[in-house]
Amino acid sequence: MAKNSEEPKFSLRLIVDEERNKVVLAEACRDFVDVLFSLLTLPMGTIVRLLENHRNSEPITVGCFNNLYKSVVDMGSDSFETEACKQMLLYPMSVRDVQSKRLKVNINPTESIKCFKCPSYCELYSNFNTSRCRCGNLMSKEIELEKKEQVAGWSQSDANGVFVSGRCSFILTDDLKVAVKSTELVLEKLKSVGCADVNKLGERLLVIGLEEVLTLLEYIFSSNAPLTDTFLNKQSPQGVTKICKSLSPCLEKKGEEAEPGKVVTLKAIVRKQDDIEILFVECGEEFVELLFSFLVVPLESVWEISGSSISLGCIGNLCRSFKELTANEGTELSNSICTLPSFYSFQMQLPGITTQQPPVYYRYRLYDNQIRYGLTTNGNRTPNYRKDRIVRADLMDAKSPGSDKSTQCYGFLKKETKFTVLDDLTITSMNSCSTISLLKKLQSHADDLEVKEISISNADALNLLRASLVTSSALSTAFWSLFAEKVKEETDLGDSVSKKVKEEET
Repeated sequence: MAKNSEEPKFSLRLIVDEERNKVVLAEACRDFVDVLFSLLTLPMGTIVRLLENHRNSEPITVGCFNNLYKSVVDMGSDSFETEACKQMLLYPMSVRDVQSKRLKVNINPTESIKCFKCPSYCELYSNFNTSRCRCGNLMSKEIELEKKEQVAGWSQSDANGVFVSGRCSFILTDDLKVAVKSTELVLEKLKSVGCADVNKLGERLLVIGLEEVLTLLEYIFSSNAPLTDTFLNKQSPQGVTKICKSLSPCLEKKGEEAEPGKVVTLKAIVRKQDDIEILFVECGEEFVELLFSFLVVPLESVWEISGSSISLGCIGNLCRSFKELTANEGTELSNSICTLPSFYSFQMQLPGITTQQPPVYYRYRLYDNQIRYGLTTNGNRTPNYRKDRIVRADLMDAKSPGSDKSTQCYGFLKKETKFTVLDDLTITSMNSCSTISLLKKLQSHADDLEVKEISISNADALNLLRASLVTSSALSTAFWSLFAEKVKEETDLGDSVSKKVKEEET
């Protein structure tokens, strides 16, 4: 990524144990803490894309997410309902994008929401210029959106940051625990790390910008001391590909649920071994959409909805600090529920995730001599012209192929499509791959394999999300217990039959 001498920067003061070349504490301004917390609000697909662009030669691997993202890149547009579907997954949007525009250093600048219409059909609109109207034309003509003077929930006051408020300074530990700075807390931290003798400590004042923030993003996944590794050691981070064979269930069961979780059935191709290893699964588009939905969930929400029990770098410490500080400062962003923009409605969605309602737009005539129109979300807006009237505009879902003007469509992939998903979550359309070639690639003998049918519930989906972040063998890690339960059921049934036969013989 090219460096810009005019890019915004801020200072960071490091308190360093010179003998061990290790950061003890860091003193930071509110701007830096806002940027640090903004890393948690990035969708996982955005994180993968930023890290791959940051180190083209050796990008950091985050579990199976790199494979998931590459699967979207490699998948043909004909597998998706619309071209916009693929773009929405490659460049996932966040409900926090508006807030992030106020960051001093924004590592993921995004454009504001736009509206487009068909040149020949004036009553139908879309937020994407790749959408097609019912007449078949691209909705390529941009329509002016009325800008709000102020975004609800925050003001431009100097006392209000993006994620934390007030003009206070903060202290950070090397493992990214963040707290409001005070002498008492500094003394407590120094004692806890065995650095009570301040004469042995040095100070370093750094000026950091975009490059350093991206490097820090790499280390929060792979290091327990990201400040030391980023600013002192400056070594290449290692990818996150832990091998983890046991994940405890993380979905709390709450009596009778109003809506039972959706269950999807897969055919798993496994080796005939005591330790179950899933080579790949064959599935429909519903399961693949579940996997693709992982890419649009922000990092903080991945940690939250998967049970807050992921042990990975310093993500847990940073997330806990984020929740504590935003809650204490009373900001609206402390809500732990994951909310996605209205475009992201999947056929199968993780529990704990909600989707915003699509915005309602109203058309009005612009104030000039030409007959031109703009859109507003204010249905009570006063018309510019006496004879003009505010008319509700039909907003087409970007996932709609254009045959109708559906305001909300579910599903990114074309229906009745079959896929193969490898253990590391590499996804391929079954139309574009040969089973024989796949078995050769996996160096598998037909006699060593068997096909088993498994059903995936909400709890299993959450385990899969967790496994995707911390291991390179997500399917085997998340679903091994399903095979164990099935084997136990078959064993218990066999024992029961044997017992009954013996009783009849006697």
